Amino acid sequence: MTVYDTHAGDIRPLIARFFLSRFEREEAAQEIWLQVHRGAGAYDPSHGDVLPWLRAVATNRCRELLRARGRRPDPTLTLGDEDLVTDETPERRASADRLRAAVMAFAATLDGEEAAVFRLALVEERGHDEVAARVGISPRRCKYIKLKLLERAEQSADLRRALDELREP
Repeated sequence: MTVYDTHAGDIRPLIARFFLSRFEREEAAQEIWLQVHRGAGAYDPSHGDVLPWLRAVATNRCRELLRARGRRPDPTLTLGDEDLVTDETPERRASADRLRAAVMAFAATLDGEEAAVFRLALVEERGHDEVAARVGISPRRCKYIKLKLLERAEQSADLRRALDELREP
């Protein structure tokens, strides 16, 4: 099992603190894992678990990406585990349920390759190479389909409304 397979789920919530758009989060994740790959030699196992190092790399890369876009990162963001825990209220659960229903309605409009890429890449959050191999398409085609799906999803009024409701404090 790779570091990505083990810790991608730990890094996603951190990325979501910086970027609201699914597309931006996906781009940031790609940049972060590329940075991790390039800087793997900088990690010293004698200093402890890899997760704090990954969080530091992810936080720094997210801040760099925001600065490159002319946006400012939230100065109050810290790396503590308590920042990654969300308060679950009945209202938030109901909003999440409505978002889930909107996503399922969107998914019901898809067929063939789009449906498979949506399920594997966006719901199960599998990598492009794995999705491409399972669907029988090239990784480049997988990325293209995923990008188009994200663009269509962002234009869906039902999805936007459900996301906005979930984002409200």
